[in-house]
Amino acid sequence: MSEEEGDCPREKGGPSAKETSKGTVPGFDVAFSDLRALYADFDRETAAVSPVCRASGRCCDFDVWGHTLFASRLEVDLLLAESGLRSFDPATRLCPFWKERKCTARSPRPLGCRAFFCDEAKTEAMGELHERFLSRLKGIHDRHGIPWRYAPLLSHIADALPREG
Repeated sequence: MSEEEGDCPREKGGPSAKETSKGTVPGFDVAFSDLRALYADFDRETAAVSPVCRASGRCCDFDVWGHTLFASRLEVDLLLAESGLRSFDPATRLCPFWKERKCTARSPRPLGCRAFFCDEAKTEAMGELHERFLSRLKGIHDRHGIPWRYAPLLSHIADALPREG
């Protein structure tokens, strides 16, 4: 296990961040609320950087573009809770929320999605912004007693949902 993934005991079929934190958080919705506030702050700061989205699909078609999107367990729990996704085919390497070249989970999308733009002129600024907010994301996990596991989004989804078919 990499240092970034941490020591989360979650294995395939293990508890979600919500289940892991039961009893330690007075209402799991507080952690989701903190995460939504972090996303709003990130979006405001991103607007100041003004990166351009070219709707190329580079952020969602992982294999074609050689991109691995990472997310924390809490981010994936919020994404799944708000998106309605109920099953997943891990054989596909496309983001399951990318439909007709558009993101169908804009509001709950993880920090990594929010930070990725194909505007090369803004890559450094967005990378710095992402690192700063990633530290804040870790703080949310710590405050709510949620184990830190930062892993590929598709791995998290495959662990959390039944397989399609």
